[in-house]
Amino acid sequence: MRHAFLVDPLPGLDVEKDTTIAFMREARRRGHEVFTGGIDGLGLAQGASPVAWLAATQLRDGDPWYETGESRLLALEGFDVVWMRKDPPVDLNYLYATLILSRVPRRTLVVNDPAALRDVNEKLFALRFSELCPESLVSRSIEELLEFREKLGGEMIVKPLFGWGGEGVFHLTPGDRNVRTILEMATRHGAEYQLAQRYIPEVRKGDKRIIVVEGEPIGAVLRVPQQWETRANFHVGGTPERAALTPRDREICAAVGPELARIGVVFAGVDVIGDWLTEINVTSPTGIREINRIEGVRLEIRVLDAVEERLEKLHGGGE
Repeated sequence: MRHAFLVDPLPGLDVEKDTTIAFMREARRRGHEVFTGGIDGLGLAQGASPVAWLAATQLRDGDPWYETGESRLLALEGFDVVWMRKDPPVDLNYLYATLILSRVPRRTLVVNDPAALRDVNEKLFALRFSELCPESLVSRSIEELLEFREKLGGEMIVKPLFGWGGEGVFHLTPGDRNVRTILEMATRHGAEYQLAQRYIPEVRKGDKRIIVVEGEPIGAVLRVPQQWETRANFHVGGTPERAALTPRDREICAAVGPELARIGVVFAGVDVIGDWLTEINVTSPTGIREINRIEGVRLEIRVLDAVEERLEKLHGGGE
């Protein structure tokens, strides 16, 4: 099999933590070919066939952890699997890339499905399952956000709809005289939408990332915030701790998992704080490497198995 990985520049990836590296190494372990490139090399040949500048990539255990050949312009229809593993932000270039990837012929599997990457905003999609989420409001009106905070008793979380890695997340507390200023900054004086949610105190014990493959939970890790931090994301210093799947976690995954699988999301990260669903991450979700280290497992095997099974069905080899 041939895999094309669309990723951020390889020198900037964290060899100890990056989930994409685990996927690439597992593909090579299976004897598959691995090619890498960025979304800046995507295009349409004569306006029709998706192409990308890609380089054959060998994976190593030492330093450097990879070796690439010469980059060439290749048709994506010549690959079995195309992995869209570009990290957020989901900006216009990211959206254009998904539009190009939507034109990849059907016999090539794109993971995750480009239409799903466009449609599943990681904050808004979770609100489709509003009964599982903390009380929430989406607005760019400073007055509406202030009224919602008052309704919640003076305390809430606000975050931008297209933020990632904890960027732009604010914990608004009772008595804070800077609240209006924070909302002016966050909304850019009413120009940008924010998601406001009831603050969940259990976040101090950890924000749980559940890895979901083909709609089924296969592992979880707690991201525990630093003592001085509101945010628990690994990107801003959250520390990983062992996490078991609770009955409530399974209830949440049973609700959202089938819909994710239906729209072509092979691999997702479902975020839960306490008993509440907060986000559903489909754009380059992480967490596998941390779970692997804590639990002594290799979850990338489950992901590659799922990709191969979906590809077999795509080619008519399954129901």
